[in-house]
Amino acid sequence: MPHTPPQSSWRRRGFLALPTSLALPALVPGARAEAALTELRIACVSGSVMPQDFRAGIQEGFFRRQGLDLKLTELATGPNNITAAVNGSAGLGFADIFAGLSAIKNGFDIGLVAPHNGTGNRQFFLVRGDSPRREARDLTGARIALGAPPQFRAIASAVLAANGVDPRSIRFSIVPDQTTFGAILQSGQADVAFSSSVVNSYQWIRQYGFRAVLNPDTSALNLADGSPIAGWWATRGWFGRNQEVAERFSKALRETIDWYGALSPEQKAAHVKAQTSIDLIALDQQTPGVLEAATTASYAGFSRPVELAQLNAWINTGNRYANVPNDIDVAQRLFPTATS
Repeated sequence: MPHTPPQSSWRRRGFLALPTSLALPALVPGARAEAALTELRIACVSGSVMPQDFRAGIQEGFFRRQGLDLKLTELATGPNNITAAVNGSAGLGFADIFAGLSAIKNGFDIGLVAPHNGTGNRQFFLVRGDSPRREARDLTGARIALGAPPQFRAIASAVLAANGVDPRSIRFSIVPDQTTFGAILQSGQADVAFSSSVVNSYQWIRQYGFRAVLNPDTSALNLADGSPIAGWWATRGWFGRNQEVAERFSKALRETIDWYGALSPEQKAAHVKAQTSIDLIALDQQTPGVLEAATTASYAGFSRPVELAQLNAWINTGNRYANVPNDIDVAQRLFPTATS
């Protein structure tokens, strides 16, 4: 009877000092031929912040079928993940494109191993139920809370500009933990909370009675059209020593994204609930349409090779709205696994 490898597990938040050897043989317990797996240490953010497809793919066995045993360490931000990759505590670190460019600008010798996701087509500008802000012009001069990665400022600014609001009039407030937006907005520490998370946004709408000022559907704006906005980074030295491992990781990730994208809304909702405790099916019963919006309409998995022209267009958007460096030779920072 065929052996089914055990599901991978991941570490909870808390950074641990890890050995620098990142490609260690590990045996699958009970395997008839004791097939060796390569242990690959990963630094990433929590499942409530990054796309849920990744941990779902680990559970489904895509990475083990490529001979990889992933060991995950959860850190707070993309820059933290890049630092882990640079100091040798992890082989790969998950971070947005702009965080990677900033790290390169600061002297880190890193490159993109694999893209992971583009922009979703739902962006939320949430206010309290009693807020006087009801349309785009009411956002002028507002205090808007948003996540630390500069991609969020770029996305929020692009949406505001498209709705006739000058982003320069906004007082952006950085909140490191994006899961706290609901409490921060409810307590009056911000006038508006901006979130790209459909799952969290609908949860806050239900929990606190928030409402969206602008239409969350931004599909017509083509934000970051054809470009990834986040992915997996490694040092040039690590990639040179572990290119074959990187190729297997990239292949498993693409298979994961394609598989997850084809799941039914109900199947995706099960993974969301397992990783975030948010029950989309229950939310959909209260607000019909939530399930579709949170699982299908907004899914932004990026399983194709990176196209340099589209990536540079996204970088220029970041430069315009969030001072992201656009004078880096990006082509030299895309490893072959990201472009083929």
